[in-house]
Amino acid sequence: MKYRRFGRTEMMLSQFSLGCMQFTGKSPERNAIETIEHAVKLGVNHLETARGYGNSEERLGKALKKILKKVPREDLYITTKIGPSSDLDEFKKNFDLSMSTLDLDYIDNLDFHGPGNYNTIAPAMSERGCLGFVRKMMAEGVVHHFGFSTHGYPTGVMDLVNTNEFESINLHYYYFYQGLRKVVERAAELDMGVFIISPNNQGGKLQNPTESLSKACAPLLPMTFNHMWLLNQPQVHTLSFGPANPEQIENNLIAQNYDGTGEGRVVFDKALEQVEESYRASLGADFCTVCNKCLPCPENINIPGLLNWRQMNKAFSMTEYAQGRYEKVGSGGAWILGVKGDQCTKCGDCLPRCPEQLNIPDLLWSTHKELETGAISGPTWDHEGDLLKKDLRSD
Repeated sequence: MKYRRFGRTEMMLSQFSLGCMQFTGKSPERNAIETIEHAVKLGVNHLETARGYGNSEERLGKALKKILKKVPREDLYITTKIGPSSDLDEFKKNFDLSMSTLDLDYIDNLDFHGPGNYNTIAPAMSERGCLGFVRKMMAEGVVHHFGFSTHGYPTGVMDLVNTNEFESINLHYYYFYQGLRKVVERAAELDMGVFIISPNNQGGKLQNPTESLSKACAPLLPMTFNHMWLLNQPQVHTLSFGPANPEQIENNLIAQNYDGTGEGRVVFDKALEQVEESYRASLGADFCTVCNKCLPCPENINIPGLLNWRQMNKAFSMTEYAQGRYEKVGSGGAWILGVKGDQCTKCGDCLPRCPEQLNIPDLLWSTHKELETGAISGPTWDHEGDLLKKDLRSD
């Protein structure tokens, strides 16, 4: 296993971090503990969980009781995440619960969980709010480092990064979604640790790839291709993976020693060329580079996100992933932003800002037609921009 300096935290983290979200619910506790133990045995030294992950903290705490009998505490780095609240007492209560459940004297890294922009957490970002409490815990040595995780739009995430209050960031950034590239670059300028969230599952269900995607990435597994693409960027420090059992770990760690040189680089470059060719052949002039210059949309459509799912589906038949993401659009959850493509009014606001000169309204309609599987609420427009129905909910 190779290790990278996690920005100005100076923590040397394994290039792969064990995400413990999979260990929640009714799955056997023994399985969770054995998976965590096996990952540590293979050199993974960063274990990540959250207060909001059900019983994940509890199971990680039980695993640590066993592991720390063999491994020095200073050789492991533990992250947990807590949602910033305008109610400081609520945040303190959650922090105390996390510490007692994990049964730790200190936490290596504490993250604000899930803010998408500064405005949503402004009350927490004061000396009298959650930020002040975190700083106090850091001064007392109970918290060593402080960051945030996010699922937000690039502009909002950039605002959070530019506060320079955080030492690290957890974010969605993959080969199949490069919309946060400038955020990653800015984080590097500020010497922040960069932790990639769920590059397998959220990066396109790459652990269960389609035949066409597997062919394009050959001889690499699609998830290994994505890992190599990320590790080829020095500003990226660690990637999360979430095996459900010990047997799934090895396939996730194939790229653990990749350093962007030698035979590994030759193989990766060939796979990258094949994937790019597949995109060009399938999409031609309709390819969206996910530059985000079309945002903001007056109708709150996540234009680059929707178009990205469409082209993943067209180029690599990633229908299950793309439709699964699209189905959640409009649900109000933090993971899936905005509203569906049928909310496009063809106002044209985005058109002059697109460097590729894409016909974005038509592509949004095509996306909706190709990915929509459920009931549709709100105004629905046909391919020519005429209102079809105000409500297409089925009776």
